Amino acid sequence: LARGLLPVIGNVFFNLLAPRRGRQRLEHKINKVLQYVQAVCESAQSPAELAQAFTDVTLCLPNVLMPALLPAVIAGQIPLQGLIRRSADIPGGPDLALELTRGLPHNVTTEMDLALWRISRTILADPLSLARFSATEAAELVSDYQAGRLPVPAQKAIREFLSVYGLRGVGEIDLGRARWIEDPLHIFQVLQSYIQITDESRSPEAVFARGAQSASEAQEKLVAAFRQTKGGAIKARIVRAAARRVRELTGLRETPKFAIVRLLGILRLRLLEFGQKLAAEGLIERPEDLFFLHVHELAKPGNWREVVDARRAVYERESRRKRLPHLILSDGTTFYESAASTDPGTNTLTGTPVSAGVIEGVVHVVLDPRAEQLAPGEILVCPATDPAWTPLFLAAGGLVMEVGGLITHGSVVAREYGLPAVVGVHEATTRLKTGQRVRVDGTKGVVVLIS
Repeated sequence: LARGLLPVIGNVFFNLLAPRRGRQRLEHKINKVLQYVQAVCESAQSPAELAQAFTDVTLCLPNVLMPALLPAVIAGQIPLQGLIRRSADIPGGPDLALELTRGLPHNVTTEMDLALWRISRTILADPLSLARFSATEAAELVSDYQAGRLPVPAQKAIREFLSVYGLRGVGEIDLGRARWIEDPLHIFQVLQSYIQITDESRSPEAVFARGAQSASEAQEKLVAAFRQTKGGAIKARIVRAAARRVRELTGLRETPKFAIVRLLGILRLRLLEFGQKLAAEGLIERPEDLFFLHVHELAKPGNWREVVDARRAVYERESRRKRLPHLILSDGTTFYESAASTDPGTNTLTGTPVSAGVIEGVVHVVLDPRAEQLAPGEILVCPATDPAWTPLFLAAGGLVMEVGGLITHGSVVAREYGLPAVVGVHEATTRLKTGQRVRVDGTKGVVVLIS
């Protein structure tokens, strides 16, 4: 227990005392681990060797990575949660503390979205690229990109983006899900949405600048409020120091998952290389079939086709389920409705308010971001989100999710973007229809159907 906890505690204190050096040290550690995993995977000469390498990596990496990754998250949450609790007696204090998380720097997910936005500006600035993206279906653009036929500015910018973020994708924590570097259709759909946004006040740079300004104002209000309390001078200095660490460290909450996703992506691409050879030999039907096997089965070839077919049939059957329970008890009792459920006969849906603000707009229900393209200002209604969904947030006017809470991914990013958001809205994707007009109140936690 001491061997596990002491490094974590030590790194938490190091990050709090020297935030910039802590971030640099974390980045260096992650890069070293990823280089090691890349080398191990490339040295494997068979699926059996890769399976063993995967097992070895799985056993050793938690001891190597977690003492670095966990403190990154903890060090950001300590000052934030401390400010929220200590400001409970100040009118609006907790809300001001949360406001400090607007426009956070050092967040790999928002940095990714900003990079994608800059590609759209590159496309807008190049007449040939703009003409191609404006008149061509996204699937055809993907084919042109993979063949190297896009106009040079767009081809180069997208290639550089995928070299950094290409191992991300929808459901990215699942080793069996395709990555953007394999199928970048979603990226091209997002870019086609972005080039329709010509109002610079809605650009990510402007949104983040406003968020950072709002956070700065919230900090000064908190400092001033604490200065009026007993021992105010000392409290004000502590609050200012804590607020600075919130800005420096809280954005690191996305770093652990990004590191793990890249690690899984390295393994996935190597598995697909073996899958192509095995498919050519007739042992499996297609490279992706390997993901329907257990690790121990990779080490011992057998009747893989029959096993894969049976498991794929179960997977496809389960994928057709439209409702999943929010809670399953040990006796099998299931609960489908959220605590904030509303009478289906009313025109008001209630949920949890997670990002303040009110917005009216047209609903766009999205179940799979790879299959939908959001028009600027539409209200994104979806079951839940992960980082691969967040590029849609820049085009959206508001967010409604069936699942989520105050600190789930979509809620956190919505606050950073200043996007009114309500989550935990029961059956939002079925009770709301694409094309309807709604009012999303992210302060009260209600969604009102207007027409």
